[in-house]
Amino acid sequence: MMRTLLRALGLAVVLSVVGLGAGAVAAAADPVADLRAFVEAGFHGTTDGEYRAWAEVLATSTDGPATRQAATDALAGTDVELRAFVDGGYLAAWHADERLRLTRILAAATGPAVTAGAQTALASSDPAVWSAFLTTGFARAQFADDRLMAATMLTGGVNNSGSALDAAAQAALAGTPAELRDFLLTGQFAARALDAQAAAPAPAVPAAPAPAAPQVAAPPAATTPTVALAATGSSGEARGAALASVAVLVGTGLVLLARRRRQA
Repeated sequence: MMRTLLRALGLAVVLSVVGLGAGAVAAAADPVADLRAFVEAGFHGTTDGEYRAWAEVLATSTDGPATRQAATDALAGTDVELRAFVDGGYLAAWHADERLRLTRILAAATGPAVTAGAQTALASSDPAVWSAFLTTGFARAQFADDRLMAATMLTGGVNNSGSALDAAAQAALAGTPAELRDFLLTGQFAARALDAQAAAPAPAVPAAPAPAAPQVAAPPAATTPTVALAATGSSGEARGAALASVAVLVGTGLVLLARRRRQA
């Protein structure tokens, strides 16, 4: 019975670590929170099978390399060695991994609260201080840093991109720590895309083509009137005929003038 319970708990720890169990939200801040609770609860079995089942949880579920290796070695040893490991021999490896987790958190810190909390925990030589920060202190510090970051995305903040991000940041700040973290990890980028789309200039509407200028017909070329002279023969004959006509007219005029004088 004890072995079955330990295996069930081990499965719950694994699911929590990968984010599929009931402790998935807490695991987002500390992926081994359930495993830590399992270790701190201690071992209460008596049979060799129960000793082995407890060690198997540590060998398959922890993200700490020292504990995993120590548990694997104990499972490969004698029953006496296995019992010695479960009855307290695991603590040295477990504490080494707790400090490793603190170091990882400090290296990945993006805000002042997490940085200060991890540094304070690492400065202590008390494993209880390490576990306290990893169990509860880290989540509180991360929430404080997340609120600081989200506040910079409000209107007027140094990380604001527009009204969409401002509205999303306000909603995240009014939500749960998990909702705020999700906003910082993914939601803010969707809001930024909306702001960028709103700020983009509208596509230019192509102008209608100008009407074609009417074609003006060119005026007809001016023509010089041609005076046709009726003439026959050569040009000399034409001049002679003209002189003859003038002579006739002059002669007729002289005759008329002479008659008027005689009558007078």
